[in-house]
Amino acid sequence: MFYVKFLISFYAAVILLVSHYIWAQSSNVYSIKTVVIDPGHGGKDPGTHGLNFKEKDISLAIALKLEELFKTYLPDIKVFLTRRTDEFVELEERAQIANRNKADLFVSIHCNAAGKPVMVKNPKTGKFVPKKVKNSRGKYVVVETINPEPFGSETYVMGLKNEQGKMNVAMRENAPILLEDNYKQKYQGFDPESEESYIIMSNYTSAYVIQSAKLAMKIQQEYKNKAGRIDKGVHRQSIWVLWRTSMPSVLTEVGYLTNPNEEKFLGSEIGQKYIAACILNAIRKYKYEIAGKEINFDDEIEKLPPLENENIQLGILPKNSNSDDTLVNNNITNSTNNTNISKDSTQKKTNNEIIFRVQFKISDKPIDIKEEEPLEKIWYYMSGSLIKYTTGSFTRLEDAVLYLRKLKENGYKDAFIVAFKGDERISIEEAKKLLSEIEEKKK
Repeated sequence: MFYVKFLISFYAAVILLVSHYIWAQSSNVYSIKTVVIDPGHGGKDPGTHGLNFKEKDISLAIALKLEELFKTYLPDIKVFLTRRTDEFVELEERAQIANRNKADLFVSIHCNAAGKPVMVKNPKTGKFVPKKVKNSRGKYVVVETINPEPFGSETYVMGLKNEQGKMNVAMRENAPILLEDNYKQKYQGFDPESEESYIIMSNYTSAYVIQSAKLAMKIQQEYKNKAGRIDKGVHRQSIWVLWRTSMPSVLTEVGYLTNPNEEKFLGSEIGQKYIAACILNAIRKYKYEIAGKEINFDDEIEKLPPLENENIQLGILPKNSNSDDTLVNNNITNSTNNTNISKDSTQKKTNNEIIFRVQFKISDKPIDIKEEEPLEKIWYYMSGSLIKYTTGSFTRLEDAVLYLRKLKENGYKDAFIVAFKGDERISIEEAKKLLSEIEEKKK
């Protein structure tokens, strides 16, 4: 019965979204006239929390500041908020607010949290295992305690396939469904605590995933360049409000409230202003890019002095926990010259580092490629609307050549070597010249 009800809802949503997509194509999909801002959680749903702040309060504060920035810098765009006060708004209603207003973009603002399992000794085996208890719905769940270590910002788009290690985010953001009256009937049997529900939802492919990913990458780039956030990438996940909105949609986790230093930043006036400014700047750059216009902004937003991350100031470095599950690995950005790839912010690299990789595939939509022999260290970067897939990472061209031969022997006949200098893709000849100059300086 669960599958029948949910599949009926699923196909109805597909028809609705495809119909809206066709309508959008005929009414200038590349024009952004209306944006819906969704402050996550609210009312009886506080979201996550730190020592001093709740997610529902921070998300609303940022949303209200973002709305004010729209009035100043993008006054031609209509802005709607899904809530303006500390009130509970159902997830389905948040999506329908965007649909009813025929929004061109939907941006949901949230804060992240990290936990670690409480370990107990198994009396039979003597081994330590995660402690589990039965919740109010009769399901066994792992007992967690706060993990204060992780920090950084990440942004989500609707998933083509749910990523390992990110299911907890989807479950947390979909959990408010359980607070709604008659949620089983409203959501046709969808259970935010059941992996079966996500398996069905993940079969849905959004017509807007590429546009959503472009906006998400710009938001992440602004966080990193202006607000000093650690870029934890763009991810795919089955989140209800992203699934039910029929326009490019993102859910952005602005930082971790479980990290004391990041919580202090997000709870501060300057932190909220910077996050709002980053989202605004990303949206307007996206707006003009898809309209085919090149505009150099010269105002207070663009001239905001970059901040240094508060954790890094204290000598606390981020752990690289997302290298294998991001939509665009290692902080890839769609920059103005269309062929840039930004360095992994979790590693110390210089802007002059020369790296050789082997490009083996190009696609106009994200696809899942597992790291298995002979593919290793898979990286992705954008070139216009295309996603280019590379494998391997070498500081010597000779090693890249040997690796290329190995790939060709394994069926990757069209693979070829590409070179990068820090954030910028360069020609092989230029890379060889730069390496030669570096060697000369060493002598």
